[in-house]
Amino acid sequence: MGFAVDNLVFTLVLMALQSQNMLRRYDILLSLAVARALSATLNYAANRKFVFRSRAAVAPSFMRYWALVLAVAALSYAGTSLVSFALDLRGPVITAAKIVVETGLFLLSYRLQRTWVFGPAQAGTVPAAHLSKD
Repeated sequence: MGFAVDNLVFTLVLMALQSQNMLRRYDILLSLAVARALSATLNYAANRKFVFRSRAAVAPSFMRYWALVLAVAALSYAGTSLVSFALDLRGPVITAAKIVVETGLFLLSYRLQRTWVFGPAQAGTVPAAHLSKD
């Protein structure tokens, strides 16, 4: 769900900005910021409850999640901008470049969410596999 929301909002905002002849170096940044703010908020709730079934406290895990979101967004912006400027991409084709860049970032983000944001250590629990039977 977050993937679809993120890329749909990104494309819509990008197209709106480009139709207004927005300076090229800001169109990707603003589109990414608007899309990521919306999709990340939805993703936090879904990931916490359904993907990782976390019992971590909401406020600290939400702050860690947003730290990760900002780091991934910065890397996404850098990669998407680099590819789009190097290949002189315009319009919805930039979304395709963004998807390619973010495919690699997804793997990193998932691992960090599993261990740092929503992991057992964050919930104050230890996985059953790590408990010894004394």
